[in-house]
Amino acid sequence: MRNRIVLFAVTVLFWMALKAVDRLVTGPEVLIILSVALSMMAAHSVWLYLAQIKRRSQGNLMHYSDPALAKQAEEWKPAVDIFISAKNESRVIETTVRNLFKLDYDQFLVWVIDDCSTDNMPEILERLKDEFPNLRVINRKPGSYPGKSAALNEALALAKGDVVTVFDADAYVAPDFLNKALPHLAPESVGAVQAQKRMFEHQKGFFVHCQDSEYAMDTYFQVSRDLIGGAVELRGNGQLVKRQALIDVGGWNNRAITDDLDLSMRLLVSNWDIRFTPEAVVWEEAVGNLKGLIRQRRRWAEGSIRRYLDYIFPLNSPTRLSLVERLDTLVFTVYFVVPALMLLEVTSEVVHLLTGVPTYGKLMVTVAMGIFVTTQINEMIARNFYRQKVPFYRAYFESALVVAYIYGHWVPVITFSLSKILFGKQVSTWHRTEHTGVAFRA
Repeated sequence: MRNRIVLFAVTVLFWMALKAVDRLVTGPEVLIILSVALSMMAAHSVWLYLAQIKRRSQGNLMHYSDPALAKQAEEWKPAVDIFISAKNESRVIETTVRNLFKLDYDQFLVWVIDDCSTDNMPEILERLKDEFPNLRVINRKPGSYPGKSAALNEALALAKGDVVTVFDADAYVAPDFLNKALPHLAPESVGAVQAQKRMFEHQKGFFVHCQDSEYAMDTYFQVSRDLIGGAVELRGNGQLVKRQALIDVGGWNNRAITDDLDLSMRLLVSNWDIRFTPEAVVWEEAVGNLKGLIRQRRRWAEGSIRRYLDYIFPLNSPTRLSLVERLDTLVFTVYFVVPALMLLEVTSEVVHLLTGVPTYGKLMVTVAMGIFVTTQINEMIARNFYRQKVPFYRAYFESALVVAYIYGHWVPVITFSLSKILFGKQVSTWHRTEHTGVAFRA
């Protein structure tokens, strides 16, 4: 209900802004606001790009100007608890557990939280416990509070390590993963670090390529936001959080449908820094079909919007966030609003065209192309920096397809999520992404 009230208030404020624009400027109010949004996206993109160029010219990956501090961070070796919340993951859980015990690190335990599985995953875990003394299995009781957050909180109550690392059931990492990620977490002010996520290279196909391209752009944005001192976000799989920071914010939010994004906001408003490291990589399985992709993105979209509504007041507080963090958060909020505004404007233009009312088709196409091209440029830069370089003509063609794919599903998904928050009877429940194990079998 609170989300609905806040979103309704924001909608009323937006309507008032449209009326104010209408009084000041004669013309299409939504398109004028979209033009402002496009200007913000373009300026933010230039800001992030310049930060990346500066980083690459200096080669400063750790953000430490003092070599002594960098050395101290490298030598910081805290005890680590690795959490995997899993339900009916018999296809992938054994490979994941075996992979994690190849980590080149001395002090760590692996905790698998079995969330009332009905397949043979419990038997697999019991067998693995005999082989790996540092494997801990938590069997959740039937009727326990549902969701990943609640499962992680059960493990948090039992774990004693200084750092909690969270992986999905299909995660795959290199042996040096912790050695690369932990130094970024060493400073007292840093509460969490997110690793770079990538799709398994064994998987092929259009959806897989597009998802990996999305992850490349996310890596580009996250690294850049880290460099400018912006609001870096956790991504669930491959996140490392200090136990002290988790306790400080009360653990994971059981009501959140995107546990990682909600935790990001609570750490941010509690004055904990979040860092991002592209050097530590976690590989995961891509969603293989459109139905599964839409279901996953609907949860991501609704969770993303709800976390902004949940923390709208502390996010705009100068005592909680720096000016850079507030500006950065504002622009990324705009990224979520733009698809819904574009759908609203296109619908309005179609209705005007059918009823004989004058339209602003040329201006709408210009603004839409500006948004598309801005996103495409970011995508091309991201793949150039964080994926294999390809000839310009190929990069241009592939990035255009990827951006079409991004807006093709995000526009309806975000619009649906906004409508659900405004008019739906209840909050969506957390649903896991199904893992087939296809990448592990390759």
